[in-house]
This record gives sequence, C-alpha cells and structure tokens, in this order.
Amino acid sequence: MWNSPTLCVYDWSDWDEFLISSIWSRARRIPANFRESPHEIAARLPRKTKLLLVHLDISVGSPFISDASAFVDVLSRRGVRVLNCLPQDVRKRTIQSCCRDFGLSSVTTSVSGLDEELLIVKTDLNSGGEREQLLTPAQKVQFDLTAYPGRMKSPAEYFVTRRADLAPDIWNDPTLVVERYVKNSLDRFFRVYVAMNAVVISEAYTDALVKRVGGGIRRYNHWLWRQAEQIYGESNVTAKLPQGLLQTAGVFLSRIHLDYGAIDIVESQDGEFFVVDVNKTPHWGDEKQPGLTEHLHLGFSRAMKD
Repeated sequence: MWNSPTLCVYDWSDWDEFLISSIWSRARRIPANFRESPHEIAARLPRKTKLLLVHLDISVGSPFISDASAFVDVLSRRGVRVLNCLPQDVRKRTIQSCCRDFGLSSVTTSVSGLDEELLIVKTDLNSGGEREQLLTPAQKVQFDLTAYPGRMKSPAEYFVTRRADLAPDIWNDPTLVVERYVKNSLDRFFRVYVAMNAVVISEAYTDALVKRVGGGIRRYNHWLWRQAEQIYGESNVTAKLPQGLLQTAGVFLSRIHLDYGAIDIVESQDGEFFVVDVNKTPHWGDEKQPGLTEHLHLGFSRAMKD
C-alpha cells in the first residue's frame, strides 16, 4: 500500500524535497503545463489513477488551472478524485479576507493606529514570490505579476517594526502586506499539516521575531483526525492543545477546502488564534519528525479506500 501507484501529483516544480514525496514516495508525477485543458490532463493520467493532487508551488493557480470547477468535473467523470484544486489563491491578503469571511480572527491592520504597535511586513505572495520570479516576462504580463520581484525577494527579508517606524511607501507597495504582529509569553506558534482527514499539529517554540518551523527549533507533534470542521483525537492528545486552536484550524481547513498542505497559526497572549499562512506545497528537505509522514500517509490511503 505504501508504494501504491494510484496517486498522481500535478506538479510544476522539482518536488524531490517537498513533503509529498516523503509521504507517498512512489506517486506518479504529472508535469503541469500552462493553460492546459482538463481533457488534456486526463489524457496523460495512468488508467488506474484514483487521486490527483494539485501540487502547484505558486500563490495563484490560474496560470495552470483557469476554471477549477471544470477541472474537477472533467476529472471526476473519469473516476479521478481531484485534491487541492479549489483553494486557488493563497496570497496573504486573500487568506486574511477568508478569515474574516469565516468569522475567524484576522491580523489585517491599517495605516492608522497606535505608534507603538508592532507590525510585521511580508510579501503578499508566498515565500517572497520565489516561484513567480521564475516566470518569463510575457507570463508575468499575462498574469499581472509585472511588479515582481519587488523590494523584498524572500521570507528571510520579512521584518517586525513599530507602526511609527514603518516607511509610508510600504503601505502602498502591491508586492508587500503589513499585518498585526501577534506574540505570546511562551514564544509558541503552530504548524498544522493536513492530508485528507489526517492532521498533525506541530507545537513549536522559538524566540525569533519571525517564527518558522525547521532549523532545529523545539517542537512537539500531535496526531489527530478531522471530519468536516471538527479536529479530534485521543483525549490525552486534545487535552494538550488549546480548544481555540482546534476550532480555528478545523473551521479554516474545512471552509477553504484544503485537502493537503500546511497552515501556520500564531497565538496571542490572550489565547486568540490567527491563521497567517497557507502552504499547499510544504517543503520537507531532510526534516526528521518520526511518525509525521506515516500519519499523513494514512489520510491518502483511507481516501483511496473510500
């Protein structure tokens, strides 16, 4: 079962160091092409394909899939279940708009406010728009990305500052987004991995201002499951995690229709939780987190049986 060939991955990039290749090492990679019709994609799939994971390492999937509903419909009529096609846009402004629509807390802020309030400046595109920078000039024009690369080219350049110290032109830069900076005395944040109904919550700790998983930071993994908007597990597992975290993650994952990927959630001193990033193609590299990929593998294998 571990090496079942019935999972295909519709991928734009070299996926060797991505999490999916560790979860399902023998998945068939289907190279993604610009503006390819769903009928053309269906013709390239192996006959026994049951699941097709849309694995596009880009913030907006429209250069590849112009009509997500038609994509899903055509493939489903071929007996193929399409995963991760519906969350097409994971830019940071879009994510915060989704949080507000879902009734969740948002880190959206405005120019006006307290001078001493801490803010964080990021790129609106994921990972500094590194993947979008690989597009040709003609493709950037076609997809309204001519402003990239902007002044900030990678997540390493994200920074935290007081509102009073933030240059006025930052607010008007379309490549950047300014958000509330959320912190707590524990220096704790969470990465939530999902593969269908399998969930792993990494409880992470670091005193770095800009918090990221990896790099040897202290973290504890919790194995859970989800159904609709509920995330659940053994009582001894859920007791260790804040209920507000489980509720925020469950509602967000369900309503944005994320079948696979990871979301980052930060926690305020008052126990409020905020989704700040969505990654549909999590990187993995040489991470060593025993049991994590095995648990997520169960999510895909159960989906194949269903």
